[in-house]
Amino acid sequence: MQDLLAVEELRVAYGSAEAPLEAVRGVTLALAAGECVGVVGESASGKTQLCLATMGLLGRGARVSGRVRFAGEDLVGMPLRRLNQLRGARLAMVFQDPQTALTPHLRIGTQMAEVLVVHRGAGWSAARAAALAMLGRVGIEDPGWCLERYPHELSGGMRQRVLIGACLLSEPQLLVADEPTTALDVTVQAQVLELLARMRRESGMAILLVSHDLAVVAGLADRIAVMYAGRIVELAATARLLSGPRHPYSAALLQCVPDIRGPIPVRLPTLPGQPPAIGERAGGCPFAPRCERREARCLVETPPLTADDEGGAHACHRPLPARAGRP
Repeated sequence: MQDLLAVEELRVAYGSAEAPLEAVRGVTLALAAGECVGVVGESASGKTQLCLATMGLLGRGARVSGRVRFAGEDLVGMPLRRLNQLRGARLAMVFQDPQTALTPHLRIGTQMAEVLVVHRGAGWSAARAAALAMLGRVGIEDPGWCLERYPHELSGGMRQRVLIGACLLSEPQLLVADEPTTALDVTVQAQVLELLARMRRESGMAILLVSHDLAVVAGLADRIAVMYAGRIVELAATARLLSGPRHPYSAALLQCVPDIRGPIPVRLPTLPGQPPAIGERAGGCPFAPRCERREARCLVETPPLTADDEGGAHACHRPLPARAGRP
């Protein structure tokens, strides 16, 4: 089966060509139709840059190389006219902050209806009716009231639902969700994730779900890609990665997730140190300064992303033994 999305050796760089600052460094990732892949990692790992590059939304200062193929078409270097035909229609993105993603001086009904007017050729009356119905589907208790409001009149959870509803109106084949639950309380967070799961079941769309929190993607993603310093350092089926991570960074992230099954610790586990800044990413494994398993070559030789015998892949010279993670 052909992949719906195929990212091949994607690189995103800033600064001069002589001394580039690479935010994304050779990422290769694929999604099949109807599949959900989670992308996790600390801040500055390159997750958002990967999303923006996939959607063709990076600023003029960014230099993009590699391929991003969607349904057989390469989005990198695609003419803007064709790209705009895909975005909002077959490709959609939920941004981290719905407050800044929504236009402040336009009512919610206008912003949502515009999706169908522009991409489906619908009339405004029919588009507003569809927007009204979608607001009900995403859990807005009073859709008619919400339709007439401005973004600042809604809570953060309502704005996030509006943004998701606007993305789903055109029934996209791929939804890129960049931290869709950031700054939401745990109850609303659970509702948003359940909504994405339900929409995926109903429409069969693929989801690229980005988060810094492994727990957020664990119940929704079929596979998880762990990013560090602009690279994918581990990619595996969700159950396999959660039960037995091979990369020390993946294991460290899991250890930092609170576990309610055991005794309450005096201090929550943390991962010492900080990820390297873009300008500090020299040779060798970027995680080596924080890794307890490092050896001499880790400091000078960058490990490639290598397939393992469990259908996943990891980039580590001294990977953890299979099934060595916590159950």
